Amino acid sequence: MKQNLGKIIFLILCIVSLNVNLSANSVNVSVAAPAIYKGDSVSFTISATGSDVEFPDITNINGYAILGTSSRSSTSIINGDYSKTISKSYSFAPTKDVTIPSFKIKVDGDTLTTKTKKISVIKPAQSKSGDPFIVELKVDKSELKVGESTTLKIIFKQRLDAKASKLNINEPKIENFWIKKIDKTNQYSQGQYVITEYSYLIFAQKAGNFKLNSIEADIGKLTRNASRGGFFNDPFFNSMTNQISWQKIYSNSLSLKVDKLPNDIELYGDFTIDTKVDKNSVFINKPVNLTISIKGKGNVDDIEKFDINLQNAIVYPDKPKINSNLQNGEYQGTFVQKIAIISDKDFVIPSLKLTYFDKLSNKIKTISTQAIDIKVKGQTNSVQTTPMVQKLQTNTKVDKLQSTKVIVKEDKNLQYIYLLIGLILGSFITYIIMRQQNRKIKPKEQNSIVKLIKDTKDDKKLFEILLPYSNDNIEISDILKQLEENIYKKTNHKIDKQRLYDIFL
Repeated sequence: MKQNLGKIIFLILCIVSLNVNLSANSVNVSVAAPAIYKGDSVSFTISATGSDVEFPDITNINGYAILGTSSRSSTSIINGDYSKTISKSYSFAPTKDVTIPSFKIKVDGDTLTTKTKKISVIKPAQSKSGDPFIVELKVDKSELKVGESTTLKIIFKQRLDAKASKLNINEPKIENFWIKKIDKTNQYSQGQYVITEYSYLIFAQKAGNFKLNSIEADIGKLTRNASRGGFFNDPFFNSMTNQISWQKIYSNSLSLKVDKLPNDIELYGDFTIDTKVDKNSVFINKPVNLTISIKGKGNVDDIEKFDINLQNAIVYPDKPKINSNLQNGEYQGTFVQKIAIISDKDFVIPSLKLTYFDKLSNKIKTISTQAIDIKVKGQTNSVQTTPMVQKLQTNTKVDKLQSTKVIVKEDKNLQYIYLLIGLILGSFITYIIMRQQNRKIKPKEQNSIVKLIKDTKDDKKLFEILLPYSNDNIEISDILKQLEENIYKKTNHKIDKQRLYDIFL
């Protein structure tokens, strides 16, 4: 008991002595690491002890911008004297060896100067055979075509006698490549190493020569810090603490060559295309639903949306749905797009084409679908008659020819009168024509449409009912836009059905 009491008294004296020394005004600078790898950041800390401390404004070190700052402080009272220690940390990322200059710090009115500190920047060294930890990069093919894919593997090797508590490997990044990680990892043993393979599928998006830079792996190793022997090697003071120390290792780099496809084609692989409709005959102004299906191996994600232009028909294409996955080491998938077509006359869905660079024949290939005939029921037989507008234009020409002879004999005042009368008649005739166009829906059809609108509770069904009349009335066109946004953009426009009843009745 007396022995332990003596140790406690000795420890208290040491702490008091230490605090007395800290109470004196002082400044100090320390660095987190004297050497770093190129591309890493490093921090340094300036500490000042005193009651009143003023730090300089530090924005860069030898031209390298300060990336972040932090601060902390502590206070102590020794024999009634109050002292404060403030520490400020600064981080930056030098690319070459750099020296942190000395700084002037004002402490309680005195100007104190810090010492300079040198930081070395080391080029990352590739891990090599025999090291306890190794990371490597490998690709199945280093020469590709635009749109072609290959498998990239990150191989991590851990020697049997080496222990790692944690492992962090940076994700690969390659300019102008699309990268898809494969979730499944492969682990096996080889000689004195346990090997883990991480796989990625990479797609070339642009022609050229590219470099996959060395990637970094951080190895976390568990270390134990025990109190030293001697006076402190006693159960009263002894403690064991665990902490993670980190080691950085680097892989090799890779060079990749990507060749351009001929004629600026972007699709590469092996594909099939097919089209089908839900019906080959349809009642007038009812939709026919076309489905376009593409299957194959290759960059199916790059297939573009199809647009079909048909005269005397309204075409509404949906957004394509693409599903892709990796099977047997090859990237493949499906492309499905649906298109709704509404017409009041028979029409033909044209042949659709898909052009790509075929990986089997190593040349451009175009595949196409068959044209599809659609019969529209209930369409009225058109009679060859001269349109009203054309008649009006013809009559106007005759009137002009007849009136020319009269105008020659008339005076100028009568010319203005005739011109005014002509303008009034023309406006009246235009009004009659527009009124007839807006009333071209038969009463029986009007009642039928109103009933359909009343019975419809689904935006998509209402959209199909109104679509044939989109060009007849501006209000209908506005409502169609609102319905379209509700269906495809998930908006929540409230449709006023009473407004529609008033239009059709």
